[in-house]
Amino acid sequence: MSPRAAARLETLGFDKVYDYVSGKSDWIAAGLPTVRQSAGPPTAGGTLRAGDVIGHVGERLGEAARRVRAEGQDELIVVDDRHVVLGRIRGAAFDGDPNALIEDVMRPGPATIRPDTPLETVVASLGPAGAANTLVTDPDGRFIGTVYLEDARTRLGHAH
Repeated sequence: MSPRAAARLETLGFDKVYDYVSGKSDWIAAGLPTVRQSAGPPTAGGTLRAGDVIGHVGERLGEAARRVRAEGQDELIVVDDRHVVLGRIRGAAFDGDPNALIEDVMRPGPATIRPDTPLETVVASLGPAGAANTLVTDPDGRFIGTVYLEDARTRLGHAH
């Protein structure tokens, strides 16, 4: 909203008015609500699956592996104190030195997408790459969730 519009709203009695400088597309990419949701194509943000296991910098691999296995998962998303995605740990990497720090074991810099990414784009990129899922973050890199190729295909009505 422009500073002029914000000032006008304040004169009308609104006491919580913000001038969001980054713009509407950044707002939507962050997965934040809008007054009018467009009837556009399904997006990654609407197809997130719950159950991600999160690990924080400074955590030991043994403890992280125990939590991942207790949840019946095979992956850990590593984040910092602001919840920014730093890396992932999968599979056999959990069998390493239990005293190692997860940031020393993780694969750094995983690919991410925004919540407003169309599911057609998700399917087009994950399928040929042989990837089962991708991480969804806001524009500041903070973890929102994971979208799975299987779920994207189902939502779009694609054959597996």
